[in-house]
Amino acid sequence: MDKTTKQNALNAHNWVGVFLSVLLFLVCLSGTVAVFHLEFERWEQPHIQEMDNVSPQVIEKAMDTFLAQNPEESHHLYVVFPTSDIPRLVVENDHKAYFADQEGNLLEEESVSFTQMLVDLHLYLNLPQSWGMILVSALGAIICTLVITGIIAHKRMSKDAFKLRRGGNGQQAQIDLHNRFGLWAAPFHLVIGITGAYFGMAGIILVTVATLNYNGDRDAVVNQIFTPDPVLAPQEGKPAIGKAFAQMATLAPEKSPIFLTVHEVGEPEQFIEIYAKAPNRMIYAEGYRFDTAGNFVGVAGYEFGEWGKQLVWAMYRLHFGDFAGMTSKWLYFVLGVMLTMLCVSGMEVWLSKKAHPPLASRLWYSVVWGSVSALALTAIADMFISGSLIAVFWCVMAVNTVLTVVFKRMTKPVWLLISGFSVLLLLTLYVVVHGEASFNVASLQLNIPMLAYVVWSVLRANTLLKREGMQNDINLQPSSPARETTA
Repeated sequence: MDKTTKQNALNAHNWVGVFLSVLLFLVCLSGTVAVFHLEFERWEQPHIQEMDNVSPQVIEKAMDTFLAQNPEESHHLYVVFPTSDIPRLVVENDHKAYFADQEGNLLEEESVSFTQMLVDLHLYLNLPQSWGMILVSALGAIICTLVITGIIAHKRMSKDAFKLRRGGNGQQAQIDLHNRFGLWAAPFHLVIGITGAYFGMAGIILVTVATLNYNGDRDAVVNQIFTPDPVLAPQEGKPAIGKAFAQMATLAPEKSPIFLTVHEVGEPEQFIEIYAKAPNRMIYAEGYRFDTAGNFVGVAGYEFGEWGKQLVWAMYRLHFGDFAGMTSKWLYFVLGVMLTMLCVSGMEVWLSKKAHPPLASRLWYSVVWGSVSALALTAIADMFISGSLIAVFWCVMAVNTVLTVVFKRMTKPVWLLISGFSVLLLLTLYVVVHGEASFNVASLQLNIPMLAYVVWSVLRANTLLKREGMQNDINLQPSSPARETTA
């Protein structure tokens, strides 16, 4: 590839990355953490009883009790099974959800406000959903652009694949780290970018396909992807969800039921659908359909449908790494950290080339490490208040910005310490609030990694502070007589 093409690719890579660095970082950071969104749901209410399986009778009892206490009109009813990725029984309608124990007794209302805020930050940047989804999807396309232009601009890809040079002012090490992370994880970054772009462009794709192939009939396209509702004789009566669930052991013994939905509650079109996770398949789930009396009607056909339908139904698991248990989640977390560090190192390389302008550098560090602090403080707020967590998060981010502008000492190591101590405060208050439940599996699977972050951030900040001290000592040393004479 000629030199001009490489230089143009490098220029495009630099300017796109610089102008969108903050948005890209927030989407990548929140997405990396949101890989464990189901684990965070358990973490928010660690005292809830967990179980491996549940009987049809317990499901019936839990739903009957729930409906007696919540008689408001709802178009859907749901049961989340403990054989899903959350080992708890949940019954819900369109308005609220309650946990139930192994006997079918209701426990307490589900409350996952922090997890919802975190997921919304990743999906919409906490903007109105329609606009936020379009913006975040555009950022997914931009990630693909950055990966491709970065590869094109790389001059010695094969020679530098494992090079990491240290020493000097650290700029070369940052460049090498940026290039290595970008090169090694490029396939993952492209998958994340493409699937992320898809979620916001689905509507545009729908309109385009409908116009080109179905004379503008959008419903025809939807029916090709999402199997139409079954055509049944008019239904009436209470949905026999227990009877339907009992048949899954025979219909799909190799699959794990995730959740049950009663569609069009109280209407003649009412039917039951149970979604079950298929082993060794990337699709989200296969749907098993039953009439109101619990008689099996048929499958939705996602598991062995046409390749396009299977691809669409695999987008969720491809994007969030939810296809091989905790193994794939931890793999996605590590690769997500690499993608997030690409945003950080890319901006730091640019700042280094600009001689680290003080205010711009401090503002960048307040975004990077201050956002970790903001997430921790938002989680703390969720334990004690019932207000908007979105407002809490962005208010903390605004305060971080003001502090950075006012105080010149708010450098990278200071922000690292603030982020570490914020997470430590979160862990401390979590133990105070939840007591013994802070030490069960639902809590420790996240508390231990957070504690590891606290240790790392303090050690890293201490190293950087020592370097700053050494640099200040060098700057304060008097010039040698020879230099003074020359001057």
